[in-house]
Amino acid sequence: MAEIEASQALIAKRYLKFRFMMHDAWENALFVHWPVLPERLTEMLPRGLEPDIMDGSAWVGLVLLTERGVSSSHPLGRALVPPIDHLGANIRTYVRRNGVPGIFFWSLECSSTLASIGARAAGIPYFPASMSRSVDFEPFAKNKDVDVQKAEPGFTFEFSSTRYGICSPPRVSARWRLQSGNGSEHDGLCDTENGFTRRARWFVERYSVYAAWPWGKGPLLLRGDVQHPQWPLQRAVIESLDASELLQAAGWTELASGENLAPHVCFSRGVGPVEFWMLEPV
Repeated sequence: MAEIEASQALIAKRYLKFRFMMHDAWENALFVHWPVLPERLTEMLPRGLEPDIMDGSAWVGLVLLTERGVSSSHPLGRALVPPIDHLGANIRTYVRRNGVPGIFFWSLECSSTLASIGARAAGIPYFPASMSRSVDFEPFAKNKDVDVQKAEPGFTFEFSSTRYGICSPPRVSARWRLQSGNGSEHDGLCDTENGFTRRARWFVERYSVYAAWPWGKGPLLLRGDVQHPQWPLQRAVIESLDASELLQAAGWTELASGENLAPHVCFSRGVGPVEFWMLEPV
């Protein structure tokens, strides 16, 4: 697809020609997005980044997922430090720098302290957190052959996270259900190009990450590139969501207050492998 081809062209032009981290897979990812005014987002970005706009709006996203087999991309590093699995939750937006689209993160919660330390050293704002996730397999209770690692329509997920800290650490919790269906644009699977799928693809098919060093403010802007297959997508229904504290900690008080903005919601079983190229100045 076009986004993957563009990413490969970017990687070919990089100064730093090495990968520093890989994941075996990103799994069971919930994507929740709210529209915001582009000028409001501009206020929240480090100098040098501009909002990426879709349908006249900038967008702020919450992503909850499981990250499998996180390790150094070098075979020696992978042998010395065995790959780890952890849960993740992040608050993000979508930006451009010199025409190159990418993701900018305000925060990434992580259930692995080791992974958080490593990512912070690379300039990405990770925070260690206490996190849990559960899946209700009741719709398939009579089927003994269910693969519990693979999400199916009808499954219900619960996710919670509390950042480690003393003074009112931010929390997020969610419960969502995967819609069932046979793959038409009106049911659970996003197999056809329509308004829902167009937006979902715009959110998830991102192959560059921007960071501002130090402390997420700059003045140094960095870009890292990411390689992975295209995301498979399906619809999900949120049964409960409390992300107000995490949104407020990221500076989005108006979203935290629960103003009547219906979010765009999508789910993916996941992609993998995922490879990260080293952050470099841009």
